[in-house]
Amino acid sequence: MRRIEILAGIMGVLSLTYGQGATAQVRNTVCDTISYEFIEEKIIIPVTVNGVKAKYIVDTGGKTGTLYDAATEMKASAAGYMSVTDVNTQAANFQEAYIKDLTIGSNYRVKQLKTMVFPKNSFFTSLDVVGILGGDAFAESVVTFDSRTQIMVINYPYRPERLKVTDGIPLLTDAEYHSFIHVQLGETQLRVLFDTGADGFLLYSTEDNNQLAAVSGSQVTNRAHGIVAAGISGLGTPVDIKKVTIPSIKIAGKEFANVGSTTTMMNGSIIGVELLKHGKVIIDYMRKRFYFFPFDEGKTDLGGAPSLWNISILPHNGRFEITTVWDSMKDQVTFGDEVVNINGASLQDCPKSQIAVEKIMNDIPGNSGYIIIRRDNKDKRIEIKKEK
Repeated sequence: MRRIEILAGIMGVLSLTYGQGATAQVRNTVCDTISYEFIEEKIIIPVTVNGVKAKYIVDTGGKTGTLYDAATEMKASAAGYMSVTDVNTQAANFQEAYIKDLTIGSNYRVKQLKTMVFPKNSFFTSLDVVGILGGDAFAESVVTFDSRTQIMVINYPYRPERLKVTDGIPLLTDAEYHSFIHVQLGETQLRVLFDTGADGFLLYSTEDNNQLAAVSGSQVTNRAHGIVAAGISGLGTPVDIKKVTIPSIKIAGKEFANVGSTTTMMNGSIIGVELLKHGKVIIDYMRKRFYFFPFDEGKTDLGGAPSLWNISILPHNGRFEITTVWDSMKDQVTFGDEVVNINGASLQDCPKSQIAVEKIMNDIPGNSGYIIIRRDNKDKRIEIKKEK
């Protein structure tokens, strides 16, 4: 089951307010190369905070956040509260704290950085990370992502050699350290967030789809009702979902054709980490420029609407429930039905996490399988399939 949205709800958090907590303290000129792990579609790097070694997810679309236990070990100091919204547009308040002496690579150092403080999170634990590093952590640098060698390069204060300002496109200045840019969507421009914390290529907001359907030439290929991901405030309210194919999106001059996506209830649309499969990305936070250098010239066809299972399952109410129902299944299952077995795999002892249930779905061979739902203490087998 391909994730339609941002896994675990912490990734891709969009701040309603954004603190000015980053002050870089760098030794002379910096050009550090950091090898990263790429696990569950997440970029993971090692860092040191106040002498404590840890791993963080690099999330260019979010604000830095740290698990409570790790923040305590790092001797973080309280800094108030902030409000954020999650993938389901639900708001939540988080305590903020200051962490000190953050070191990324050998020489890039942030003297003090404000971080949200997260409660325990099974997704972070499963990845052996303590939180996310947002754009605020890189405010005084130029960051290069190169998926071919799985490295990040941090430059300060200069740009990488031979990189020209005219090669890039502007970061939208009203977003502080979030990497918002304009892309060409059909006959118009679309404001998007480049978010390494978000899975997939395009997460298309319902509002953008409704407003731009005519000029974008997008086609609806399927419909559903449900919840597309767990958020920081829970599962949220079920909504209508559309699966769409957009004929053309151009990013810094590179054209992507047949871009498939599902609509989301987020505040805006997102270009996710899958962009890195197609080219090198450089974000110059200091000069507010965004660069994309494609690996291949010419148009890239992304194959249209994604092939997804025609139901989605998430942990809810202490069990696993059907949380999204596509049109082909609306007469067979109901939102909230308990699922006790997936294609022969019992869920009785399965950890109550999105990753765990998705792994079971991903392990189903081919494009068809079955689930067993339990209603009124009676079990019923339901056939499921992948569809565009």
